[in-house]
Parts: sequence; structure tokens; C-alpha cells
Amino acid sequence: MKILSISNCPLLEFQGSGYAILNFSQALRDRGHQVDLYSPENFELFHTSVRAKQYRQALGMLFFVLYKISKNYYDIIEFYGAESWLTVSILSKIRKRQFSLVSHSNGIEPHVTEEMLKYFNNKSIDGNPRKWYQLDQSWLFEKAFTEVDGIVTVSEYDRNYALKQNYQDDSHILTIEHGLPKGFIDLKVEFSRKPIVGYCGSWIARKGIKTIQTDVPRLLREFPNCSFKLIGVGSHFQKEAFFNSEICSRIEIIPFVENKGELQNIYQSISILIVPSIYESFGLVIAEAMACGCAVVANNTGWAASLKQGEEAMIIEEPVSPLLYKSVKELLLNESLRLQIAKAGYQRVQSLRWDSAVDRLEKIYQKWLKELNKG
Repeated sequence: MKILSISNCPLLEFQGSGYAILNFSQALRDRGHQVDLYSPENFELFHTSVRAKQYRQALGMLFFVLYKISKNYYDIIEFYGAESWLTVSILSKIRKRQFSLVSHSNGIEPHVTEEMLKYFNNKSIDGNPRKWYQLDQSWLFEKAFTEVDGIVTVSEYDRNYALKQNYQDDSHILTIEHGLPKGFIDLKVEFSRKPIVGYCGSWIARKGIKTIQTDVPRLLREFPNCSFKLIGVGSHFQKEAFFNSEICSRIEIIPFVENKGELQNIYQSISILIVPSIYESFGLVIAEAMACGCAVVANNTGWAASLKQGEEAMIIEEPVSPLLYKSVKELLLNESLRLQIAKAGYQRVQSLRWDSAVDRLEKIYQKWLKELNKG
């Protein structure tokens, strides 16, 4: 197959979406398919500007894709991100087109909007009030999912949403969980650990930081031997700005980790990883931590929503206080339960392999393309 793949985010291996896109693309190439992969720097209008990115991407993507298909033949045009709505709307109306249109989602944007509205009473992705130019584009973004030939999600959580919204029928929405990074499968780990709670990710509202600020201090006060480790929060993060001075000595900051080997070592120093995100499409951090022997406490979103509560992870129904506090406390008090969950979680992620993921992707793309040509 010849595939034109358009990403709405930078292709950075150390970021969740970039990691997934790069590895799906390379795995397809390894099977002999041609994948022409492009990121915003290739098509986004006025790329150095910081405002109105979604509008600039939508328009730039249209011009770029029209140019590419005028010069090359493709079997599949694959879009990551709902900024593809304009391009999809136009291409889907081409009579007797030979290429299949696919939304390969690393997060269904209307789903994100819906969840953010629930907890922040606004539709901004970061929880802050919208700027004057940040209009609600949900009705446009839906076109990126309703006017394609098929949708691929990375979690059942997003697939169920897409089905509920009638974006496509059951046979045209497929979940393919992506694989773990090299070195995370069959990793030898020691499950007995010191009581260290960890968090890994950006320090933004969508990640549930308000709940962390409320529940973690309470845990640290009640468990004097427990400490807290914050990973990947950035070089400008100041713990004193978010936590009382009385507990700051027991909070360790690791601003940024790019090397996966180093990240494995950090995960293996943590006994409990907390992920109280309001929304996740997959949540690679969870799977990586489980592969390193951590017991995970996560909100019922993304890939975590498919885990068995109390067996493979501690799943909280809402990313709010005191639910996070109660679940972490239970694990701190019950070491046998923590070990049981850590071991079951470790076993659960052993199936997250790239060879099986790309096998399913290859087959569904061929199936949808065959359906189009028959029509």
C-alpha cells in the first residue's frame, strides 16, 4: 500500500502521540508499505505563530494534501487529528476516488471537549478561559470522523464514544492498542519497593493536577515514610508554588526524561504511579509504569478504562478528591494488594507489542480499501 500520513502534532519519539505515529508508520514500512509521513512543520501556515494553530493547520493541510495527491498516487490517506476536517470534507466528495480516507486518532477532539466542559465549565483543552479567537469547533471536528471511510482509535474508551456519537458503524471503528517501546517487554523487575508515589507528565489541568494538589499532601502527612516523585513536569516547575513547605522536602522533581532506559530506572524506584487525568486517548505512561512493576491508580479514561478494577489497577470513577487519596491510601496500607496489582498489571502489558498492532492495522486498511474499490 502507498499511504499518505498527516500528523497534527510534532513527530517526537519522547512524546506520546509522536511516539505512536512514528512507530505505526515505521512498522508499516518494515512490512514493505510506502508511508509518506508529514507533520505541521510541512504544512501549517505561518508555522512560527502561536495563535490560531488549529485554523492554520486546517487550511494548510488542505493545500498540502491536494498538492501531494496531484503529484502522487496513494491508496490510503491517513489523518491524525481533527484539524483534518476541512480536507476530509472536500476529498470525501471526489467522485470515484481510489484512495481510502482514515482518521487514525490519538484522541477524539469532541470527546476531549466534552470531558473538559464537565470539569472546568469551559471548552478549553487546558482548562483556562478561551481566548476571543478560540471558537468551539466541535461541530466542524466531527466531520473528521463522520466523512472518512474508517476510524482507528488507540483505546476502547474512544471507540465507545465514537460509536455512541454514530460517527461510523461498528465495522468501521477499530481499536488498536499501540505497542510498548523497545526494552519494556519482559523487563526483569523487583516488585518490593519503598513507599514512593509518582506522577509522570505535563503539569496541566487536563492531567488532574488540582486533585494531585489536594490529595497528595494529605497522603504525605498521614504517611511520614512516603515520598512523592514528579517526572517530566518541566524545568520551570517550582514545587513551592503548588505544595506547602512542610512537605516539599519529601517531593523530588525530575523535570524531563528523554532516555527510555533512564525512565525505566525511575519507574522502578516508584511503588505507586498516579494518573488522575481528566482525559487520555491511550496513556502510554500507565503502560510503561506497569511494565516496570508499578501499581497504578488512574482515572477511568483512555486505556486505563479497559483495566480490571482492583486487579490490574486501581481505577477511580472520577478524577476528583478524595477518590485519588482513598485508592492510594488503600495501597499504602495493604502491601499484599499493591504487590498483587503490580504483578497483574505487569502481565497485562506484555501483550502490547508492535508486531501484533501493525498486523491488525495492515489488515483493516486493506479491508477498507477493498470495500471502497468494490463500491
